[in-house]
Amino acid sequence: MSTKSITGTGLLLAVALLAQSLRLIFPFIPNQVSMFLIGSITSATFVLATWRYGWKNGLVIAWIAPVVAHLQGMLPLPPFILITGLGTTAYVFVAHWLQHKPKVLLIIVAALVKAGVLFGGYSLFFSLFQFPPKIVNTMLFVSSWPQLVTSSLGIILALLITKRVR
Repeated sequence: MSTKSITGTGLLLAVALLAQSLRLIFPFIPNQVSMFLIGSITSATFVLATWRYGWKNGLVIAWIAPVVAHLQGMLPLPPFILITGLGTTAYVFVAHWLQHKPKVLLIIVAALVKAGVLFGGYSLFFSLFQFPPKIVNTMLFVSSWPQLVTSSLGIILALLITKRVR
């Protein structure tokens, strides 16, 4: 792995972690706003790392981000790291496989796959284990249509940045 790849991935990881820390730095930002802002920025970092440095580098960020989210209290239970990591892994692979296809197809498929894996993963997990309704409802909501929005915006942001940097 080249120094450029390691450095670039490290910088994108720093952006993702800084974005995740916005809710701690600015606690007055409403949850709905921070969810869409942070989700879109972190999604863009997964995609940018994948397109610029390869899918393995995208996966590095895709797996470190949920660990940090857990440490920050946003993913309250350790199994949520696995479910979220699987969702972002699917997103990274779709972004990699479809990066040279029509952009509308890329955006739609990546968003649907990520939301589908997350919602399906959390639904399966909650069908196997008993949890308070508040946790179940929150995690199922966050993994549903907001993922479609943040995943789509993440790719659009990555496209804009890629176009600007060239």
